[in-house]
Amino acid sequence: MKKRRPPRAWVGAAKPPDPAELLGPRGLTAEVLRGDFEDDRYYRGSAPPPESDHSTRVRQPNDSATLRDWRFYWNLLSDDRKARILSVISARLSSVTVALDRLLDPHNTAAILRTSEGLGLARAHIVSHESQDALAHRRVTQDADKWLDVELHATGANAAEALRDRGYEVWAGHLDEKAAVYTDLPADRPIALLFGNEHEGPSKETLAACTGTFRIPMAGFTQSFNVSVAAGIALAHLTGKRRAHLKAAGDLPEDQRVQLQQRFTLLAAKLARRVKPSP
Repeated sequence: MKKRRPPRAWVGAAKPPDPAELLGPRGLTAEVLRGDFEDDRYYRGSAPPPESDHSTRVRQPNDSATLRDWRFYWNLLSDDRKARILSVISARLSSVTVALDRLLDPHNTAAILRTSEGLGLARAHIVSHESQDALAHRRVTQDADKWLDVELHATGANAAEALRDRGYEVWAGHLDEKAAVYTDLPADRPIALLFGNEHEGPSKETLAACTGTFRIPMAGFTQSFNVSVAAGIALAHLTGKRRAHLKAAGDLPEDQRVQLQQRFTLLAAKLARRVKPSP
């Protein structure tokens, strides 16, 4: 465990680490890793587009030669690691996503990304707060952002419009008279939950571009949940409801599953903490 990484919380007794997992992908040598994975060029995040540009950018691999060679690295992974990758891919949801609009605290952004990946979301949408790095604070994400597609947008309204153009209903967390209770949100269609700035909430322009608003009932004296907690509550309920409707753990088409298998294989090799010495 690296010194910068805080200890993880455990529920119940901690299990001893699997030696195979500590060694990383079996058969990889230091030379192999240095040759292909010594920097971050494969999965760099891109800067947000200017406000006048309504396009979006997606973080994705940019080395086609490496993608062609992914089977080489796949064959070097342990059977347990292969099974874990395939099980994660089978549970990925593309029909549920989250949009974060100008969150002030990068810890909140990082925590929501970690929650989203843990719940099986395939993609998250982010509008950065001014020049702030939306993917900062890896201590909180625990590298979860590496396993997600992170799409950057210029404004919250642009994000909502882009998602609605793709067939999503976009529901913003916001307290108003028409806000639906989060448990009543539909699960029979693609849906995106949007969370705005911790102090200002979503802008008027963003709210106008959304399908509607939702709220989480409060039973105590506290007037609101932290945004990362609110996202966790709503997304956990919605992903479970969506899977029950689909009667399946995930909904990715076959071509996207293959793409994820390629990407996760390369990341598994890149993130290996230790390597076996050459025979």
